[in-house]
Amino acid sequence: MTMFLIIFLLHLLSLHHRSEAQADLRRVGQDDVLQQWLHKTRKLAQEGLDEEEIASNRDKLAITVLVTDFDRRDRDRLTILRTCLQLCMRNLFNVTPSKFYVFTFEGQIADVKARLGELMQPNVAVLPVFNSTWKVPLLASDPSSWHSHHSSNYRIMGDLRLGFMPHFARQMGHRYMMQLDDDSYILGPISVNLVQLFDRQGYLLGARNIQRDPLLVTWGLPELAKFFLITQKIVPETLFEYCDPPNIEGLYSEYKRTKLQEGLIPRDQLDRLDKLELRNRGGWNRTIMFGNCLMYSLDWFFKPEVYHFVQLCRTSGSSFAYRWNEQGVLAMLWQIFVPRDKFVTFKFEYAHRINETLALQLAAKAAAKDTRRKGRRQGNIYAEHYEGEIRGRQPGGQAEIQNCR
Repeated sequence: MTMFLIIFLLHLLSLHHRSEAQADLRRVGQDDVLQQWLHKTRKLAQEGLDEEEIASNRDKLAITVLVTDFDRRDRDRLTILRTCLQLCMRNLFNVTPSKFYVFTFEGQIADVKARLGELMQPNVAVLPVFNSTWKVPLLASDPSSWHSHHSSNYRIMGDLRLGFMPHFARQMGHRYMMQLDDDSYILGPISVNLVQLFDRQGYLLGARNIQRDPLLVTWGLPELAKFFLITQKIVPETLFEYCDPPNIEGLYSEYKRTKLQEGLIPRDQLDRLDKLELRNRGGWNRTIMFGNCLMYSLDWFFKPEVYHFVQLCRTSGSSFAYRWNEQGVLAMLWQIFVPRDKFVTFKFEYAHRINETLALQLAAKAAAKDTRRKGRRQGNIYAEHYEGEIRGRQPGGQAEIQNCR
């Protein structure tokens, strides 16, 4: 009962901010600081652009990348970022007009720009993350409650992807945003304009990789979703298909002590969970989209009921403490609010978390393969009218985007 009361109070707090979906970024904890950041970064990004250029962003894809961890000894983040951008230029920008926004700490901007060198084209901007925004949310300030080994910096990244990046892209006039990591590599050509494709098909959300997340980093998410559905009287689009049983009763976290123990959760906390006699079978199967390559409609994201759930997750501190991050929250948005035929699975050639040398080698192979495909199709009049990026339907009815064949 106490837990339900806490969730209910958090729900009331999130309702206070529901109007944010129809207005500019306003206060939610630290969001007064984020609004100042939004204003400054927007002004920096618009420097030297006339009104016509800014207005043209509605037909351009916003690509956002956050780069802050320069202390890793096992990888050179700026060389990785260069390769990510280089491959976007080669395989994406020539067909899908895009703006590539890199966010990093103020003191690192000059170094990032210098390392990007000739890649600093007019559609590339390096913008500041102000130190005052890089803070742990108040309701997640006790590290003893955190799940998983991930650092506070990693968790803050997820929160900024929910609480700032979409606002920035919308303020810049974009209608669609693609989220990439610095080590996300689009290896092969994407031969359709993604913005036009989403417009034409009415897609709301697309992702490159779909997988089941560990129990440890989705703990409590289905319970909060269940509360949201009941209080808001919402029937989800596909969510119950990922639940056992496939209805509202299947919307819970399966309790596996050994799986939670792997996340260094203290034994006394696990002992208390044992006493709750939670169900150890069934529940939500934790299907999520990886956050390293996904794209969504900003008009959809800022619909009041959609953004309400985003703010409920952030306000509770749970998306930070239990490391749902943006990918867990976006997974719920997908399964609650996106009709089956409005979700697309990207199948273009892609890699993540490999070194830049291997990425370039794989990209060269993909380019050679694409050249051979085009050669085989030469003279085929029918093929000229074939949208090779769309490859029918998945068994679940969701469209796929693949390379031209």
